[in-house]
Amino acid sequence: MRIPLLLLTLALLACLAAPALAADEAQARNLINSLGCKGCHGFEGSGGSFGPALDSVGKRLTKEQLQAKLLTPKAMNPDSMMPSYAHLSKEDIAILVEFLAEQK
Repeated sequence: MRIPLLLLTLALLACLAAPALAADEAQARNLINSLGCKGCHGFEGSGGSFGPALDSVGKRLTKEQLQAKLLTPKAMNPDSMMPSYAHLSKEDIAILVEFLAEQK
């Protein structure tokens, strides 16, 4: 009897987490648009070509590298034209990092 109860509990938890994941994705997309990321970076068929495309950034950079790139872009590349997003909340940075890491 424990296994079905465990499965039911896991299924319920997954259902409860799904809206949060959708909200995080929506927030990440909103941030990408409102911060002007697509002015330099292509994403899903639109945006600029000055910086690398964000469509597969999760293949190129780890979560730690993504966070560093958002907070201190010149640390990885002194010639980077990318602005720092250190003014964003920790939550917004975490949402962006998670979303970008999934772009593979």
